[in-house]
Amino acid sequence: MKKVPKDKLVLFQADDLGFDSATNQRIIASFKKGPVGGASLIVNMGMATEEGAQKAKEAGLPVGLHFNVTEGSPLSKAPSLVDKEGLFYPPAKFLLRMRQGLIDPEDLKKECRAQIEKFLSFGFQPNRFDSHNHTHVMPGVFPILRQTVKEYGFRYIRCPREKKVNLFRALPRIGRALEILFLSLWAGSLYDYLKNDDFITSEYFAGILEQEPNFSLSSVLGMLRRLDSGFTEVMVHPGHRGEMEVLVDDELQKAIMDAGFRVVKREILGFL
Repeated sequence: MKKVPKDKLVLFQADDLGFDSATNQRIIASFKKGPVGGASLIVNMGMATEEGAQKAKEAGLPVGLHFNVTEGSPLSKAPSLVDKEGLFYPPAKFLLRMRQGLIDPEDLKKECRAQIEKFLSFGFQPNRFDSHNHTHVMPGVFPILRQTVKEYGFRYIRCPREKKVNLFRALPRIGRALEILFLSLWAGSLYDYLKNDDFITSEYFAGILEQEPNFSLSSVLGMLRRLDSGFTEVMVHPGHRGEMEVLVDDELQKAIMDAGFRVVKREILGFL
């Protein structure tokens, strides 16, 4: 795994570009008026995907692939990934089926290849890879996808190992607390896996606890205070109106600068 510069660098990465028209518009606004430096594109949402890709190119927004096997329908024939209606299983069911050995690895590889081909068809470069609902972090998934991802030249892999999080803050929402706990364990294993490969990931990650409805100016400022020197990826979802409004707030821009962080875009990081 390659190293990144030792500086207070922060990348605000917007998930779910291509999900629907409102999400597309809000992500572009957060890029133009806020700190968002990149977005991750869902490619199996039909016209919304097409619109999101076009708007991103027009705005000059750097785009990576948001691999998705938990919402909508596949781009390939992958029977073990879908229910009787031909729709992907929700995250918990996908995880259960993985653990039960009911997901055919060849179906995962085939769908990954189909989504990468769709992504490349828009003219985007294979720079970063992450996934909807963090499915690539779930046990056993990335080792299946690794060769396909590497074959296409993807270098940056999101590793959502969030540190310095007080889980007691998340306890009122027990689902979010469990998500953070399990993701931290799984992401730690993924980080160790990536260490032995030629991929890049961030030193730090943040944003799980701060998702809606917890996303506010004060929660983001608290998150910034927890961060160390190094490169941090902050996951955001401007498709939620509340998150977008915080991201375009001038107070947030000032607070980021006052905290000594440099907001960067992937194309100027030098290692992506």
